[in-house]
Amino acid sequence: MKLENEYIALTVSEERGSWKLLDKRAKVVWESRLDRFGEVSIRTGETFKSVPLIPDYVTVEGSSIRLSFHDDRYGRLALNVTMKLKGASLEISYDGTGEVQIESLTLLDEGLRMSDKDSAYLLVPVRLGLMIPSDSGLEFKRRFGTFEYEGCHMEMLGAVKNGGAILVTWHDPYVIAEVKSLLGEGGQSLSVSLIMCKTARSIKIHALGVGDFNLIGQEYRKVAKEKGWLVTWDEKLRERPQARRLFGAVNFKLWTALARRIDEDLREVSVEVKWTFDEVARIAEHLKEDLKLEKVLFILGGWIRKGYDCQHPDILPAAPECGGNEGLKDCARRVQRCGYLFALHDNYQDMYRDSPSWDEGYIMKHPDGRLRKGGLWLGGRAFLTCSKRAIELARRPQNLPKVKELFNPDVYFIDTTYAVGLYECFDPDHPLTKWDDMHWKQVLSDYARDLFGLFGSECGREWAIPHADWFEGLTGVSGRYYHSLDPRSFGGTVVPIFEMVYRDGIVMHGKYGYKFEEAAEYVIHHVSIGRTLNYHSIGPHLYWENDRMEELPLPPKGEPDRACFTRAHNGWAEGMCLTDRFIKNTYEILSPLNEITSRMRLTYLRFLTKDKLVRETKFGEKVKVVVNGGEESYVLTSDLGGRVVLPPFGFLVESPSFVAFHALSWGKVEYERPVLFTLRSLEEKPLYRSDEVRIYHGFGDMRLSWRGDIIEVKGEIIR
Repeated sequence: MKLENEYIALTVSEERGSWKLLDKRAKVVWESRLDRFGEVSIRTGETFKSVPLIPDYVTVEGSSIRLSFHDDRYGRLALNVTMKLKGASLEISYDGTGEVQIESLTLLDEGLRMSDKDSAYLLVPVRLGLMIPSDSGLEFKRRFGTFEYEGCHMEMLGAVKNGGAILVTWHDPYVIAEVKSLLGEGGQSLSVSLIMCKTARSIKIHALGVGDFNLIGQEYRKVAKEKGWLVTWDEKLRERPQARRLFGAVNFKLWTALARRIDEDLREVSVEVKWTFDEVARIAEHLKEDLKLEKVLFILGGWIRKGYDCQHPDILPAAPECGGNEGLKDCARRVQRCGYLFALHDNYQDMYRDSPSWDEGYIMKHPDGRLRKGGLWLGGRAFLTCSKRAIELARRPQNLPKVKELFNPDVYFIDTTYAVGLYECFDPDHPLTKWDDMHWKQVLSDYARDLFGLFGSECGREWAIPHADWFEGLTGVSGRYYHSLDPRSFGGTVVPIFEMVYRDGIVMHGKYGYKFEEAAEYVIHHVSIGRTLNYHSIGPHLYWENDRMEELPLPPKGEPDRACFTRAHNGWAEGMCLTDRFIKNTYEILSPLNEITSRMRLTYLRFLTKDKLVRETKFGEKVKVVVNGGEESYVLTSDLGGRVVLPPFGFLVESPSFVAFHALSWGKVEYERPVLFTLRSLEEKPLYRSDEVRIYHGFGDMRLSWRGDIIEVKGEIIR
């Protein structure tokens, strides 16, 4: 059977139900599994049976092909699948009747097949995005559940083969993507399956013609807009103009002001005050007065009555060991006097058995009635609060309303809301589907956002974009690209597809601590996507009094320097501690870049080397970034700097009003070792016409080629 229009030719086998899709514009054929259409899993009592889907008959009805299936081995099962052409897309949907309960149905069964003989890859939206090539030489199978932790953070997949691009979309949290790579005598094959559960009934395959991941991101942005999830800063700022203060702000977080450790049996193991509220304020003042940081999102965790992750949802009074309510009031005022956004960290998913408000009626239940357990954290074993009940707890007078009254933070952060997958609850008093869980988490977000003005949560999902201003954890975890997922196990490369779709509508940072002296790759990753860093590895008390002062030894000449951004010899932060040197250098690169580009789309990405370690990104029309993640130097030509040599972990940022580079050569100067400079116009003029250009020197040789002269910059000058 065959359907055809201007964009697509679809052929379906009457015998097996397998199909082929020809993208006419790209002249590329995409195939399904050859021996069947798909597979259905049905429940028979306490067990599940898998039934291959081979059609009884196939018919053409207008612009659709209809496949009919039935099976009576485990009870009467009847299914119809419709494949409908509409412009450049193919919609595949199913409906079922019969006596048996359908547990899941594989609607795309090892489809979009590609081999190591193709120039091909899959694009999975896990965190920022992962490109999986078809010639990795690796065998694996991995499931990515929709909105699960390190699953599909957007309802889409992409694929490119021999120059032709495909976008697959759905709109249901009950869809699981399964990526499979097999090695055999014929080489490597790579495919993807989409497993429909519960309410999930359909997918769309969009034949995009000739293109790559840039086109896939551009086209999915249109889908996101149709769903109402793409809400840009142009729209958000009309209601919340204060969100502008997030643009260029770095994420500085003191996680555990009070760290009280409770074991599984509710016994107190230890108590440590890492920062008093007075020390917290002094740290903010240090950032402002000594490091001269202007734009900071300053976040405090562990401020609640018993300490970080202890006895939620009973948060007040503020931890007496750290200074109590009066101490935190004073702290908030002092942080805000620095001009910083002050944020408090809270949690309405976890509840603890030793909290005064403990009540099993709030807790999610398994189908058999058991309480749903959470993690074993500082406060002991957490249990998961049903999101329908969590909003009740947040609205209590002693919770968020009292926090607003007492401390008046500028931003509120409710942990885990966007990080974990969507849950189901089987308590008859407050049942939840995944759709319901999404809704109530959106309600919680909106409540906190309306109360405090700005709101953020952990990681981030596309369904949260209209309800939040800030995601913490999507750009990286603990100084890496992912938490538990290892791109190397797929032969994969990070491609920031999430940024391509949603960048101009949300602020995003990484999460958790990492070693600043090993963070060079993490830094250039953030340079390439134009995002500021998260500084979460802050030592206790007044950290600069006990931090390392001397620089780490330089590596042998020509070898990568993973500690490069902690250096300050001849630079602005010379004589400061390691933490401050790292913060200052990276702030001077990333804060201006992010401020300039926050309302711009990431419009273009390309890899400049075969190993994909040197990459170029563009924001809007006039901002370009090149970063070198390889082990050898990379040479390029710059509009302002002429011949530029980027060492390992080198970069070049070019825009009309801001330039930054970590390089071995720029302008007329070649350097023996890499140097760090930034140049920014202090007027509303481009650099080449500005009468006031601030030049920052981070480390290395002080010479800079500027306006026909060789000048020396010790720290910073305005010229």
